[in-house]
Amino acid sequence: MTAHDLLSQLRQKGVEVKTSGDDRLVIDAPKGTVTEELRSALSANKAELLRILKAEQAANAKADELPELIPTAPPIARPAPEVGPAAAAKPVPALKAPALMEDEDETIAASTTEEITQLEAELMRLRTEEEGRRAEVEAARLSAENALRIEQEQWRQVEEETARQRAQKERERIEIEAREQAEEEHRRQIAEQELARAEEELKRMRAMEEARRAEVDAQMLAARSAHEAELATLRQAEEEHARHRAAEERHYLETVSRKKAQEDELRRRAEMGFRSVQEEIERVQAREGARLKAAEESRRLAEAAERRRAEEDARRKAEAEAGRRAEEEARLRAEIEAQMRAEAEQRRNAEEEARRQAEEEARRRAEEEAQRIAAEHARRLAEEEAQRRADEEARRQAEEAARLSAEEEVRRHAEAQALLQAEEESRLNAEAEVRQRAELEARIRAEIEAKIRAEEAERQEGEAARRHAEHERILAEEAARTRSRPEFIFETEREIDEAQAGAAQPANVTEIAEWFDVGIENREQVRAVETPPLTLPDDHFGHTQDDSGGEFAPVSVPESNFGPEGSALSSTTLRQLTSDKAAERAAAVTDLARVGGEEAFRRVSAAFDDQSAEVRSAAARAMFELQEDRAAAFTRALREATPERRRKIGSAIASSGLANEAIRNLTGESRDRTYDAFSLLFLMSKAGETQPLMRAIEEHPNLEVRLAVVKLLALSGQPDILPAFRRMAVRGSLPPEVRSAVMEAIYQITSHTPAEAPSML
Repeated sequence: MTAHDLLSQLRQKGVEVKTSGDDRLVIDAPKGTVTEELRSALSANKAELLRILKAEQAANAKADELPELIPTAPPIARPAPEVGPAAAAKPVPALKAPALMEDEDETIAASTTEEITQLEAELMRLRTEEEGRRAEVEAARLSAENALRIEQEQWRQVEEETARQRAQKERERIEIEAREQAEEEHRRQIAEQELARAEEELKRMRAMEEARRAEVDAQMLAARSAHEAELATLRQAEEEHARHRAAEERHYLETVSRKKAQEDELRRRAEMGFRSVQEEIERVQAREGARLKAAEESRRLAEAAERRRAEEDARRKAEAEAGRRAEEEARLRAEIEAQMRAEAEQRRNAEEEARRQAEEEARRRAEEEAQRIAAEHARRLAEEEAQRRADEEARRQAEEAARLSAEEEVRRHAEAQALLQAEEESRLNAEAEVRQRAELEARIRAEIEAKIRAEEAERQEGEAARRHAEHERILAEEAARTRSRPEFIFETEREIDEAQAGAAQPANVTEIAEWFDVGIENREQVRAVETPPLTLPDDHFGHTQDDSGGEFAPVSVPESNFGPEGSALSSTTLRQLTSDKAAERAAAVTDLARVGGEEAFRRVSAAFDDQSAEVRSAAARAMFELQEDRAAAFTRALREATPERRRKIGSAIASSGLANEAIRNLTGESRDRTYDAFSLLFLMSKAGETQPLMRAIEEHPNLEVRLAVVKLLALSGQPDILPAFRRMAVRGSLPPEVRSAVMEAIYQITSHTPAEAPSML
């Protein structure tokens, strides 16, 4: 498009184009008429348009002067030859000059006023367009962020669903194995019952006629053939189960391949999103450049002398800003791509490890199955041989067995009656104990839920107050900055000034780290956990005052209430506390438990920093005996301690024997001891000491204690116990109930750990 065509097009749309100064274009147009294409064309043809407009103005000026020169020429030319040289001094032309100058001044003033009005209108229009562009850019940015957030949430949900399905498959596999073992045990019992019936039938046949013996032999042969047929059926079922397991493994591999394809698709979509964001940024940069050019042109009207310097400064700033944004975008893209590659590599490694473990587990199961089949075959042969020998021996002792059978029958009847009576008493005791435990567990859950609801309400109120105060502070700071900040014509100057002001102000960040805070992710676990049988007094939570700020405080008395102050520390005790011998320091710390009081509590807490393990163990014992509520003192000491002292307190609880005693008391008869044991073990696990609990899960003879310890560790939510739990899950030595509880704890901790959540930023 040429300059003449562009000028004609603008005039057809009602756009008035003028010149101002040497190189300025003044455009007066209705709102929305001048598009981005027309602005680009005006910038490209600016020089040619200025030349055309100047030529038109010069032609118009000449046309305006011609009517004035033609009528005045004859009067000036006629009197010249009559009057002579003196006629040149006549006032006729001199009188007309001031009138022309006044008209010229008025024209210039009117033109200046009109130009100022047009410039102000142009400035308002530029501001309006700038605000519209800024709103568009912000809307595009928010849309991109929202899309990215939605994609991240979808990705996280996919991973959680995959983990849940994997855990469900593992539980199903464990349940199938348990059912197979139960079926095998049931079949063995059936076989034993059949053998017992056959033996009794044989004993009855021996007392009868010789003809009955042949019939009994025939029945035994029939029973043996039926047993062999049943074994053949069982072998066929086992083969079918092996084929089903192979199909499940093939389905698992197909699922892994589909998941990998989904990850590739998600990565491709993320890259497309990044490219669209990059294109949008480039368009915004182009609009920003055009806006800066328009701003520079408006400023040249005010100060022509400093116009070039201002243009140079603005261009340098724009280039620096564009370079900085480009570098920041490149760095951000590189970080995102690197993180995505790392996450993909981690997922591939985890999948490879899971596949390897599955293959190893399948191979191990096949070996165990082969060994079991061989052992079963050997057992059957041994049973047949033993049965044959027993039959021969029974035939030889038939007469003696007939004589003793009556006496044996009377004795067995008496023993059966005694056994039935003992079983009935045991069943009644077990039912009473189950009812008592169920009532206690319901009461404990109700108390824990009431405490959690109170803590949640208090935390929400504190959070709302803190947010309100923060909001008021931000508004006050923004108002102060707005009052002290100069009014900027264009957004670039405000951004530069805000960036300088932000660099000059120091950061004010307050970090609050509460110790083992019971968050939302743990409250559901607290409600759902099935604690071991505990026994607590009815009024144990009667006077609880929650002032711990959301921390775990399983106590029923105020933390600073150590009872009446004991006597002051003796000089002997103080001297022993500073002794060079560890035994004397340990004895002094033990004496502090008998003294009691706030001073004794501080001394015992400081003893956990002692270099001697004997002193630290004595401090744990003294802290346990310091007040009636055993766990209250440990809760306060842990909350007030540094991270290093917390680890030492956990180690001291384990080394002093308190942990083993607490594990033994989990299923005791005393309510207070059971509750103190549960609280102490929970505090020890939160302090990072879990080795005694792991040993209890693996070695303790009581199944209820094992399950209680597993659920306690799951409730603590410590990610550090995941490797140990995973090692336990793949072992075959754990009982099925404990193994299922460990698998459930792994899934529970993995689902509620923020550090393992997927993230793209």
